Amino acid sequence: MIKVKNPSEKKLKKLLTKDPLNQSSILHYTGSMWGIGARLSAFATIERINRLKQRSKAGMIALIPDISWFSRLNIAVPERLYSLMQQYFPGNLSFAFDVKDPRFDHIAVNGKVAFRVPSDPMLRHFIELLDEPMISTSVNFSNLPAENNLERLEKVFGSWFDIALLPHPKTIQENFSASTLLEYIAKNEAGLEDIKCLREGSVPFYEVKNSFSLPLVMFVCTANICRSPIAEKLFARMIKEQNMRLTTDSCGLLEGGHMISMSSMQLLVEQGILEAQEHVSKKISPQMVAASWLILTMEERQRDFIRQAHPEAAHKVLTLNEITGFEGDITDPYGSELDFYRETYSIIEERLKILMQRIKNKDIKLNKDK
Repeated sequence: MIKVKNPSEKKLKKLLTKDPLNQSSILHYTGSMWGIGARLSAFATIERINRLKQRSKAGMIALIPDISWFSRLNIAVPERLYSLMQQYFPGNLSFAFDVKDPRFDHIAVNGKVAFRVPSDPMLRHFIELLDEPMISTSVNFSNLPAENNLERLEKVFGSWFDIALLPHPKTIQENFSASTLLEYIAKNEAGLEDIKCLREGSVPFYEVKNSFSLPLVMFVCTANICRSPIAEKLFARMIKEQNMRLTTDSCGLLEGGHMISMSSMQLLVEQGILEAQEHVSKKISPQMVAASWLILTMEERQRDFIRQAHPEAAHKVLTLNEITGFEGDITDPYGSELDFYRETYSIIEERLKILMQRIKNKDIKLNKDK
């Protein structure tokens, strides 16, 4: 087994130029556990992996570097499933859905192929350089626990691999976890779209199910008492008026527990949004980040702070101005006269109308879509 330790882009390119790994079995780290894989087109190697694992033909996960590859591969993704992918990719969640493409027949189960964008950046870049999807499965004998201790893995399973891609030790998690695997069902018994949990891993199924039912748009400002409550309450009314399959919430970067600012409350109540009186501020949490389809901040510094704190979610964190085609920040009116609050309210309302139209037109482009 050839070991490639923490390779740079230059080293990966040099490796693939020398040997394109057309039939190589590859030890890799997905960002949550170790796996054995190969190019999608390496039919003989995939058969060998199944023999080594002592199992008959079974489905494997197809890893891609980002969701833009579905267009590149001419694979049609159901609309509601695509929004989930926007929310959770890259990450430890795999989606299986119908793919009518002979290139994937050998890893399909009942015509369905499971896809994932792995969280490890080096692996994503490696797949990009492969220029085709990479199949992945756990390192273990069938029906036995997966091996995730690298030392034991090399000792027991070392002969399975032709090459090992080893990331920097600091990027390897101490606690390993399998991906949650979901199946998309075009029509359930009630004739509706649905998702089914085939395996629950680190991503809770109830959370994904909630997101599938009602994608969450989260608005963020500094204290969650002025701008983001205005955005949340106004957008909630728009959702109701236009009967959209969405939900909304808001939070801040500071500790919560405070009521909405009096001026923000007054402006919302003037418009008949009486629930503004019940608003209590809250601080953003990892759970809120994971549960959100879109996270829209009022300022660029808030966006950058959340992206830095939650790099796995960076692609879905934008400013409200940014996602609606404007530049700069929506200024904090805190401490200002009511007239300035009215200006801020009008700006937010204008942006929300554009946002709603873009959602209706299916024109939401996140960083990973571009």
